[in-house]
Amino acid sequence: MDHRIDRRSLLRLAGVGALGLAAPSLLTACGAGSSGNGVSNAGKDLAPWPTYVPFTGPTPDAPGDDTGVQPLYLKYPEKLVRSVNNPVGDGSDVTVMVVSYGAPPKPVQDNRYWQAVNAALGVNLKVTVVPDPEYGQKMATLMASTGDLPDMIMFTNLALPHAAEFVQTRCADLSEFVGGDAVKEFPNLANIPTYAWKGMGRIGGRIHGIPLERPMPANSLFVNRTAMDAAGVPKDWTTEQYLDAMKELTGDRKWGVGWFKTLFGGLGGITYHAGSLGAPNTWTVDDGAFKPAIATPQFEQALEVMRKLVEAGTHYPDSLTVSSTDMQSHFHNGTVASMNDGFGSVSLANLNKINGRFALDLGRPYGPQATPWQGAGIFGYVTFKKAEPARIKLLLRISDYLSAPFGTEEYELANYGVEGQHFTKDAGGIRTTDLYGQENNSLLPTKYLGTAPAVLYLPGYPDVAKAVHDWQKATLPRSVRNPGTGLRSAAEASKGAQLNQIVGDGIAAITFGRKPLSAWQDVVAQWRQAGGDQVAEELAAEHAANQ
Repeated sequence: MDHRIDRRSLLRLAGVGALGLAAPSLLTACGAGSSGNGVSNAGKDLAPWPTYVPFTGPTPDAPGDDTGVQPLYLKYPEKLVRSVNNPVGDGSDVTVMVVSYGAPPKPVQDNRYWQAVNAALGVNLKVTVVPDPEYGQKMATLMASTGDLPDMIMFTNLALPHAAEFVQTRCADLSEFVGGDAVKEFPNLANIPTYAWKGMGRIGGRIHGIPLERPMPANSLFVNRTAMDAAGVPKDWTTEQYLDAMKELTGDRKWGVGWFKTLFGGLGGITYHAGSLGAPNTWTVDDGAFKPAIATPQFEQALEVMRKLVEAGTHYPDSLTVSSTDMQSHFHNGTVASMNDGFGSVSLANLNKINGRFALDLGRPYGPQATPWQGAGIFGYVTFKKAEPARIKLLLRISDYLSAPFGTEEYELANYGVEGQHFTKDAGGIRTTDLYGQENNSLLPTKYLGTAPAVLYLPGYPDVAKAVHDWQKATLPRSVRNPGTGLRSAAEASKGAQLNQIVGDGIAAITFGRKPLSAWQDVVAQWRQAGGDQVAEELAAEHAANQ
């Protein structure tokens, strides 16, 4: 079988998109024009972040904490509370555009979930669902048009040129509605942690969106704990033990490492390896100056580990052509013993696909001075078309309802549908029905208009929930945040693709043996000259302005 590697595949496999310096963070990448003065926060009066008012919900079986550990629930709350006591909508149509990673939803007249959500919200949601492969082009067309906009537009973490200018010019400024104590009018939005608002960032000092919160962990190493235990692999491992484990788990048409071609965390996940070896998360701030992680010895050590994995043949041989969906299937059926994926893959849907074949766990970082990388704390954000204040408040009430926390009636409807139709309850908690597989908030992505802060609740899989909670407690206290999250740089917006290519080509060439490890210093120098140092200077100015 021919496994020769083309340059584009190498770039994607290198997982460069995991680095904020190569694939700019959500609002950092949103385009700052030639100068960035309009959307920059430097020198602007900053709207206050929304006041955080946490929801007092059901008592968890194990608590969360400020390091990002999520509250653990081993059973579903027996009694739910209402978090929205006033009418939401006015019976009007509300047009929406959201991304989708699944099949199109059934039409509203055949979709009981959609009908129930419309009834609860008191509006007629008219949803345009854009498949993920088409999302970038669809958004570019929308932003270039001069026509009417949807009432609510969801932005993902995909870097879209000039998105910040578009949002600033054509979307509502929400600062007066959610900044500071004003957010208390919308209690479920006030329950969104501050880190999520900061992860979204301001535009020109103002708040223009509602963040879609995600847990603190970044791209994570998913492992087949049953296979690991059978091979005698410890949970806490050294670098050599990690490498030995991947070799031990390779053979008889099974492989230790499952890579797939993706811009976000491929090749075993550069974030996992760099964080395991103590590299700072994308940047470090030293006396106000931004310095790139790629220039650190720890990052170079991570490249060496990835190169050793390639040399040992521990990776799935068709990694260059296999899709992420197929690689996930290979992990679910035990063909590969580990794979990197977003933390959101700790889900009931994926556990059902594993179907009891093995115990799912997450791999702990393997270095003695590990600095596990945190994510941005968001998946994206939702903006509103400019309108009169009464209309903006209606749209905010929709996001508020859909952001209702675990333990509320609104959460149950938004996430599971209608009891007796989409789910039932027993001593084990929520049991989804076959209808739920056809009608849910993934196929009709209402979760991208508002989402609750995530908790650890995996009905039917309490042991996995406990294992993930233990992993969080062992990992997150050492984790580090990217200081550039939520900031913007005009140089990064205009030169990001070029910087991406430089870093990606360098990682790929070294990892797959086309160049020696010593060549990495030349890659860093080229990156600096191509605009990396300018990005660092602009992020430093933004960082100072946001203190």
